[in-house]
Amino acid sequence: MPYSGLTQRSYRGTFLSSTANTMHFLFILFFCLGVNTESTRTAPTEDAVTSYSVQIHKGGVVKEFEILNRQKKEFSCIMNDIPSKPTTITGYWKKNGAKIESSEQTVQRNNNQYMLNRTFDIQDLGNYSCIFSLPENEPQATFVFKVPAIKERDKPIVSYIGDSVILDCHMEHSKDHGPDTWNWYKVNGTEKELLNVTAEPTKYHLDSSKNKTKLIVLNLTKEDSGKYVCSAVFNISQTDSRVELKVLSFTEPLKPFLAIAVEVVVLITLILLYEKKTHRRGDSETTENGPQPEQASKLTQDETNGMDGGSTTRQRKVDQ
Repeated sequence: MPYSGLTQRSYRGTFLSSTANTMHFLFILFFCLGVNTESTRTAPTEDAVTSYSVQIHKGGVVKEFEILNRQKKEFSCIMNDIPSKPTTITGYWKKNGAKIESSEQTVQRNNNQYMLNRTFDIQDLGNYSCIFSLPENEPQATFVFKVPAIKERDKPIVSYIGDSVILDCHMEHSKDHGPDTWNWYKVNGTEKELLNVTAEPTKYHLDSSKNKTKLIVLNLTKEDSGKYVCSAVFNISQTDSRVELKVLSFTEPLKPFLAIAVEVVVLITLILLYEKKTHRRGDSETTENGPQPEQASKLTQDETNGMDGGSTTRQRKVDQ
C-alpha cells in the first residue's frame, strides 16, 4: 500500500511536469507567432560602409543619394568599352569639382574591365566624381549627396487682416526618415529671423510631425506679409523651402473696380467739358462776326424787295 501511494504520487508529479512543459512550449509558440517580424529601414550608422558600383558610359553617369547623417560609402567605377584595350589607364577622383590630392592611380585591365575604387567618409553634402583619363576624352561618374528635399510651393498664400492662416511644408519624397527638427523663420531683407513660437503663443502655433510641419499665424496684420522659411534639420545638414504670405485688407479686392469707375467718371467729365467749350465757341463767333452768311443773304434779299416796292408805289402816284 505505501508503494502504491508512492507510485501514484510519482505519476502525478510526472503528469504535472509534462503538463507544465507542454504549456511552456505552447506559450513560447504563441508568443513567437504574435511577434511582428517585419523589419524597419533605418538610416546607415557612421561606422557602416555601404558599397555602390556603376558602369560608366561615354556620356557619363550621375547618381543621386539622399542621406540623413554621416556615413561611409565605397564606390566602384567600371569601364569596359575602350576599343584600344590598353593594359593600364589612369584614374582619379574629384570632390565638388576639385581634384582630390593623391587620388590619382593606375588602373589595370582585368577581364577587359577597368575598375576604380575608393571609400569616402561622407561628412557633408556635395558630389564626388571618378574620372578615367583617356587620350580622346575623360568619361566619369558623379555621385551627388543631398538631404531629402521639401516640396516647393509655386503660388503665395493670400489671406485678410484679422484672419488666421496655415503655412505648411512637407517632405517631397522621403517617407521613412523625417528631419530631427523643424524650424520656421521670417525673412527680413537679406536675413532670416527665427520665430520663437513658445514665446508668442497668442501669435503663432506650431504643429509638426515626422515629415511635415504647419505654422499657424493668428490675428493677421499687414506686417505679417512677407516670406517665411521652413527648415528641415537633419544630422548632417538642413534643407529649406520658402512660403510667401500676402495679407490684404477687405477693400483690396474692390480697388480694381474703383479704379475703373474713376476712369469712367473722368472720361465722361472730359467729354462734357469738351462739348460745353465747343458750344460756347460757336456762340462767341456768331456775336463777334455778325450774322451768319445765310442770315446776311436773307437780310439783303428783304432789303432789295423793300426798295423795289417803294419805287412802284411812287411811279403809280406820278401817273395819276
